Amino acid sequence: MLPLAIALLSLLALPPQSRTATQWTAAGWDALGSGKADRAAEAFEEALRIDSRNPIAMLGAGVSAQLRGRSPEAREYLAGALRLQPSLTAASLLLGELLYREADLQGAIQTYEQALVYAAEQPQLKKRLDAWHREAAVHDRFSRKLANHFTILFDGPPDQPLAARVAELLEADYWRIGGALSAYPADVIQVVLYTREQFRDITASPAWAGGAFDGRIRIPAAGKIPDRQLQRVLAHELTHAIVHNVVPRGTPQWLNEGLAVLFEDGDISQERALVARGKLIPLDQLEKPFDDLSRDDATLAYAESAVAARKLMDLGGPTAVFNLLTDLANGLPFASAFERAALMSYAEFTSRWFE
Repeated sequence: MLPLAIALLSLLALPPQSRTATQWTAAGWDALGSGKADRAAEAFEEALRIDSRNPIAMLGAGVSAQLRGRSPEAREYLAGALRLQPSLTAASLLLGELLYREADLQGAIQTYEQALVYAAEQPQLKKRLDAWHREAAVHDRFSRKLANHFTILFDGPPDQPLAARVAELLEADYWRIGGALSAYPADVIQVVLYTREQFRDITASPAWAGGAFDGRIRIPAAGKIPDRQLQRVLAHELTHAIVHNVVPRGTPQWLNEGLAVLFEDGDISQERALVARGKLIPLDQLEKPFDDLSRDDATLAYAESAVAARKLMDLGGPTAVFNLLTDLANGLPFASAFERAALMSYAEFTSRWFE
């Protein structure tokens, strides 16, 4: 019998008032191990109702909140766990990464520095802290330009005209792409303009990457960049930011990248031609990040993603995409959310998207 089933049966065998916080906490971790974040959240909530100062239950509540895309709730639980037990390294690791993805670099650094007091030899803490300190040293030299929905970081007066152009393009795309997807990020988005060397050092992106989004939009654009290329890469990365705003985790990479390519300019004729003549990568193999792909395989993966996203748009329009992302954010499995949005099973779609 599965550990989760055993734990739940043992709990059900007890009257509610006899179940301890420790038992509810154990059931919560078993549920997380079985991929059931909603059930885990309920178990941790019961544990904390009985013992509100249980740091392990609070950590579990933070993990389950993050898995369900509830970052503010996750932050609150993880910070609470660390107040109760500052040496709880697992909470520090998750909270630091969460803060970093939300563009709070100083908060992430502070969290990991405090964790090192109790885990001085923890290699992940030391490695990430070194990288974050290097990034902070670069950013501290940068100038800032404020726009309505963006803060642009750039390397001094020579790049000031570029920063102004970036702000102009992003503000226009905020309304264009946000309107198409019926989703507008409420928080100001940080955008960083790097040299290519800075971009590679800080993001560790593959050589073929033209930009990155990890809570911030990062562009290797400092110096000279053709305006058309700038427009495309900004639209691409902003689409990732908008999708992330709706569903922080769980979006298959082909959908995420396909929408980003579509919203660059809407013309995917080159991508269609590549798909028509290429040996295709099965769509279900494109659900994970493309970072480990070669340049040629990545080119094909982006082309397939764009054509598949266009097919989804043709089936149900932007509303189908918004409904799909919203259902994902609410915890529905992707295959179920896809069928509700597209009125076609995901299995059927994966066999027909290229037609």
